[in-house]
Amino acid sequence: MSLLNVHNLSLELNNSIILENINFALENNEILSILGPSGSGKSSILRLLAGLIKPNKGQISFLNKVISSKNKIVPTGERNIGLMFQEDVLFPHLNVFKNIAFGLENLKKDNKETLVNNFLYKFGLYDKRNSYPSVLSGGEKQRVSLARVLITNPKILLMDEPFSNLDNNLRKEICDYTIENLKENKMSVIFVTHDVEEALRISDKIIILNKGKILQIDTPENLYRKPNTKYVAKLLGSINMYETVSDKKGNLLTPFGEVNCKKCAKEFNDCKETKHFCVIRPEHLKISKNGVRAKVINKYFLGSSWAYKVFLGERFPLFSITNCESSYQENDIIKVEVERKNILMFQE
Repeated sequence: MSLLNVHNLSLELNNSIILENINFALENNEILSILGPSGSGKSSILRLLAGLIKPNKGQISFLNKVISSKNKIVPTGERNIGLMFQEDVLFPHLNVFKNIAFGLENLKKDNKETLVNNFLYKFGLYDKRNSYPSVLSGGEKQRVSLARVLITNPKILLMDEPFSNLDNNLRKEICDYTIENLKENKMSVIFVTHDVEEALRISDKIIILNKGKILQIDTPENLYRKPNTKYVAKLLGSINMYETVSDKKGNLLTPFGEVNCKKCAKEFNDCKETKHFCVIRPEHLKISKNGVRAKVINKYFLGSSWAYKVFLGERFPLFSITNCESSYQENDIIKVEVERKNILMFQE
């Protein structure tokens, strides 16, 4: 049984469709990320899950009980769902100890103090227990926010881009620290982000959201290797892409020979003059002795490797190649190859 189920959820605000027919499930101990550009509806999903707004259609079930629908909404405080936002939401007039203890008003004083001190030690904040948010670093504030949420022992944690206000180095450090703690506590998490690397690194599954619709849900590896659309392929990493047209049998020309459009072959479509897009990721191209002839146009030093722009013929755009160990000069002739399984075709 899934911990949380979202079924046919739709949201309309001010005559604008924000979300349309959203379906997904959250499993126990799972980290599920929602990835998409600004305005795609990511935060609206969290607001619905938190009970801050009602859906126009569909429902949300938590442990097989409906907590949100057009006609019913369980109050936010009764959902046992924690919230962690990107903004600094610590109470400025309370010190670290009191911020963390804020949600424990029903505990006896001695029990509360023992529990809060345990969390202060666990998150490396004990020496800051009497400090106020104004004197804390960005990383310390995030640790206080996380401790304040986890100390209430929620069944689900909703995280709305909680690290977006941190600089890049601190962001990765605090993100990894947070995810390790969440996994240690066997927490089920819905994590909203627009950072692709972050989503790929931390997630068990990822929802790709665009313009209020789910485009694909899968594991990070499957999304990266088997995207359903060129939009998903491009969102998850750099790509080489060009348009091509298939013959009647669904065969398409690439710089590396003909490949077959599996969709066309499967559906027995007449693919003649149907527009297709060929997609190859730069890291899947390899310089070898047995590849096709290519001319180096530009070179880029990336520290641990080289990247190149290469010319493969008048019928194709310039291709990018990354993760190359050898250094070549502009106008050098090299040979390039790719495994056929890494050539993606999209009919759209």
